Amino acid sequence: MRPSQRVMNMPIYVFAAVDEVKFALMKKGVDVIDLGIGNPDRRPPKFMLEALHRAIDDAEHQNHRYSQFWGVIELRQAVADWYKRRFGVTLDPETEILPLVGSKEGLLCLYLAYLDKGETALIPSPCYPAHIGAARVAEADIQEMGLLEENGFLPDLDAIDKEVAERAKILLFNYPNNPTGAVETREFYERVLEYGIEHDILLISDIAYSELSMDPDYTPMSFLELPDAKKYAVEFYSCSKSYNMPGWRVGFLVGNSEVLANTLKIKTTKDFSIFMAIQRAIAEILNMGEDFARPNAELYRRRRDVLADGLRAIGWQVPRPRAGMYIWAKIPEKFSDSMRFAKELAQRTGVIVSPGSGFGQYGKGYVRMALVVEEERMREAAQRIADSGILQ
Repeated sequence: MRPSQRVMNMPIYVFAAVDEVKFALMKKGVDVIDLGIGNPDRRPPKFMLEALHRAIDDAEHQNHRYSQFWGVIELRQAVADWYKRRFGVTLDPETEILPLVGSKEGLLCLYLAYLDKGETALIPSPCYPAHIGAARVAEADIQEMGLLEENGFLPDLDAIDKEVAERAKILLFNYPNNPTGAVETREFYERVLEYGIEHDILLISDIAYSELSMDPDYTPMSFLELPDAKKYAVEFYSCSKSYNMPGWRVGFLVGNSEVLANTLKIKTTKDFSIFMAIQRAIAEILNMGEDFARPNAELYRRRRDVLADGLRAIGWQVPRPRAGMYIWAKIPEKFSDSMRFAKELAQRTGVIVSPGSGFGQYGKGYVRMALVVEEERMREAAQRIADSGILQ
C-alpha cells in the first residue's frame, strides 16, 4: 500500500534520528548522557500535581467527559488574567483564547487553516523543527529566513525577496528562540509588525520560552504588547517547559479572533480539546498568580554555566544564552556535517546532542544541547568530551 506523497516528502524528524542513535547505544549498555531533546527532567511541583488530583476526583464537574471545543471557560479566563498580569495584554476569553493539546498540534491546525498547497510561509531557520514540519504537512512553499549569528539570530526582513514577500501568507518568529537562545527587542517586533501590515501577512509569534529568562536584566515580552498587534497576529504559549509538564500537553493560541475561529474549524475534526481535568488544574495553577517558572529558569542558568564553563575549559567556545534551556554551539571546524559530528560524539562519549541540520538549512554547522540533566552529569559530559579528543 503506497502512502501519500505528503508522507513520502516528509524527512525523518530530527529527534527521531537522535533517539535511534541513543537507543542503539543503550542496548549496548552505554551510560548515555542525553542532551538531545528538550524534555524537562524534573517533575511538576507538588501543588500542581495536587491540583490535578483534585480535578480528577471532582465529581461536580464530571471532568472525564468530552470538553467543549473551545475549552472550559475557567481556563480561558485564567489565561486572560495571566496575560494581563504578565504582559499587560487584554484578551477576550470568549473569542481570543484557544486552548491547545500542546502548541505543536495548534501550529499544524493553524497552517492547515491558512495555507493552501504551494502557498508561501516565511519561517526562521534554524527553528523548532515542528515549525517547518507542519508547513510540509500543509504542502506549503517554505521560505527559510536565515538567523545568522552576526545579526543576533534575528531575521533580516529587508533581505527577503520582494516577490517572495508579496506571495507570503504567514510569517513566524520565536523569541526567546529555540534553538539559538536569542532574544527579541521591542524595535525588532515593531519592524515585524510594520512588515506584516505592509505585505498583508499573518504574523505568528511563538513565546514557548518566555518564562525561562536566565538573565535578571531581561524580561521577555509578548508580541501582543504592541499597539494593534492583535489585528494582525496570533501568539502561541506552552506550559511544557516552564512548568515541567510536557506530557500534560497544554498550550494556548491567543490573539486575532478570526484566526482562532478558523483554526478551530480544523481542530474540531481531530479532538475535543485538552482533558478537562488538566484544563481545570491549569486554571487553578494560573489563578494562584505566582511566578512558578522562576525556579526552573534559575535551575537552567546554573546548568548552563556548569556546561559552558566545562566546555570552554577544554577549548569549545560555546555561548551563554540569555533565555531558554539550550546551548547552541558551532561544531569543531574539522567536521563539515553536524549529523556526522553528533553521531561520532555519541559513539565516542555517550553524550547525545541534536544536529543543527535538523533545525533547518541555516542550522548546519551547529549542534543543540538541552540543559536537562543534573549539574554533575553536565561536568561528566564535558570530561568525557575532553577525554575523547574529538575537539582536537
